[in-house]
Amino acid sequence: MTPAAPTTFPTRFYRDPEWSRGMAAPLKRFVKGPTEPGPAEWDSVSASLMKTDTVGADLAAAIKARTVSMKQFHRALAEGVEALDNAPEPLRHFFTQLENRPDWVDEDLLNRGATVVRQCGRNGIDVITIGLLSGYRASATTDILVRTGGLRGSGTARRIGETASWWFECIQPGGLDRSAAGWQLTAHVRLMHAMVNQHFEAVDDWDEAAWGKPINQADLAGTYHLFCTSFLLMLRLLGMRIGSEDGYAVMHLWRYIGWLTGVDEELLGHDEQHARRKLFHLTLATPAGDHNSPLLADSLIESRKHLNFGAYPQLARRYEYVRFRSLASFYLGLNGMRELGLRPVFPWYPIGRGLRNLLVFSLFRALPGGDRRLTALGERELDGVMREFWGKEKPTLASDRYSGHR
Repeated sequence: MTPAAPTTFPTRFYRDPEWSRGMAAPLKRFVKGPTEPGPAEWDSVSASLMKTDTVGADLAAAIKARTVSMKQFHRALAEGVEALDNAPEPLRHFFTQLENRPDWVDEDLLNRGATVVRQCGRNGIDVITIGLLSGYRASATTDILVRTGGLRGSGTARRIGETASWWFECIQPGGLDRSAAGWQLTAHVRLMHAMVNQHFEAVDDWDEAAWGKPINQADLAGTYHLFCTSFLLMLRLLGMRIGSEDGYAVMHLWRYIGWLTGVDEELLGHDEQHARRKLFHLTLATPAGDHNSPLLADSLIESRKHLNFGAYPQLARRYEYVRFRSLASFYLGLNGMRELGLRPVFPWYPIGRGLRNLLVFSLFRALPGGDRRLTALGERELDGVMREFWGKEKPTLASDRYSGHR
């Protein structure tokens, strides 16, 4: 049954139904019960294309109007808004909203969710990066990604590294405490998204009738699902034994992070099944790729040649490039690779890694103290991954280039 389209919506909405249904078909297998969106759910998806993060937007507008400075923002971020004498109201409102945790947040679930993610080690950042690559098959965000720069050419590895650094800090023990780097980076990311949206809303060639708001709620929600809903499904396909309780903890962790980044609560998943259904609806509404899709995909694949390795760096980069293409071929399949202009290769790496994951997780789960050892193993792998992105350099986040001033 084809859902009825709302009367007013951007033309990207459900623009390519044959393609989007093919894209959503693998996910449908993992959704229990009815999958098709009802009228209210379909209206919610279409409306989300015209919605932004209003809390972030108010602060971005104040920064543009120079009633708040980036210096004030960074001090409030590091020390708390009370550290400022007579803090401007938009700045105070922004931090008050973020610091007021919802009642549903459970500290124990946050901690367990973060531990489960760290246990995944290299597998975790692998499936997130493949998820980014797969997302380029749709044109929902490709224009914005190209215009903002960094995901084309030699800057791609750095931009992926910035995302990995934010993710890495969020999943550290206590990483979402107010004073922790994960919380503070998330608040910074939220403001950057709002400033990017503000910038592109003001340019003459942004076609809102076609694409909706530049940084809209639907696309924010799609990114949120990449880090939890898709993340868990992809890890299990790679041989990782993540039970339902641990899966729920990961979903709870990212429900809170999604809330912190400004995603509307109605778009967040309470559990895996709830989230899969919501992701299915978002995927149905998304448009097929465009001319930017293969450009972004090629840059991401090529970025594996720009990582930092200690011994035999040339050989190591070549191996990483081949390894990642093998992983991409496994998850995207023939059609997905061809859509992005990438040549499929035999998925030798995920076959071997999947067997390794199945053996390691099964063994550690059966041993006394195995959970602790599994966490330590994953953390060592993640430390190595971060060195590959940054070498001896200190990890950074993208600059405040859309603020208009410092």
